Amino acid sequence: MIKHITILGAGNVATHLTLGLHDAGFTITEIFSPSEEKSSLLAGKVKSKVCKRIEELSPNSDLYLLCIPDRFIGEVSMQIPRTNGIVAHTSGITPMNSIKRHKNIGVFYPLQTFSAKRDIALDKVPFCIEASSATICSELKQTALQLGSNVKEVDTGQRQLLHLAAVFVNNFVNFLYTSGAEILRKKNLPFDFLLPLIEETARKITEIEPYEAQTGPARRNDITTMEIHKKMLDENAELKDLYDKISNLIINKYNEQL
Repeated sequence: MIKHITILGAGNVATHLTLGLHDAGFTITEIFSPSEEKSSLLAGKVKSKVCKRIEELSPNSDLYLLCIPDRFIGEVSMQIPRTNGIVAHTSGITPMNSIKRHKNIGVFYPLQTFSAKRDIALDKVPFCIEASSATICSELKQTALQLGSNVKEVDTGQRQLLHLAAVFVNNFVNFLYTSGAEILRKKNLPFDFLLPLIEETARKITEIEPYEAQTGPARRNDITTMEIHKKMLDENAELKDLYDKISNLIINKYNEQL
């Protein structure tokens, strides 16, 4: 049973998970991060020890949770002392085998966007679990269930597809929000005007399929409106090209059904 947890990392994911696990009754025994300032700040919130070097980590934790950028997971895992505990990462895209140096390995992937200045209700976050054995899988699931009820066992391929889909519906969409805000800012119009539309769009797809929820000039194949829009984007060739490409994808998608 997992009781004592070592956290590697002190960024957004590490912070939210560390605080959530601590509040759920787990003991955060130690925290390592290249940023001693961040790790000290986080450790102070959960009364944990700060490790300045990976080699100083105790080999006796039940779980070593790597909440670090994907490109460092394999390298950092190689430096964790040999342990009978579980070594797991929180990445959506990195294969579990990237930490195969250790005997008991897994993935503890929270499918959510984490920001420093935003509180997250972890009980609503889906946790995707993968493990090297049924026993390890069960232990990671039980740990996740202390945070919320939405816990699923997925393999690497399924997890990577979820991560890809998440980039489309979160990262790309947020970039479009940014683009919309910049368009309005040129005429001193507030982004707040769009918030009811954004909220209704998000709410609508909880009730009907995204395909059925599509509206707008491209969905209607309204060429006149789209040409006016593109003319308004003449000063921004990249955004105009993006508008054109997305509009054509929508037109083609719905024309397929005619």
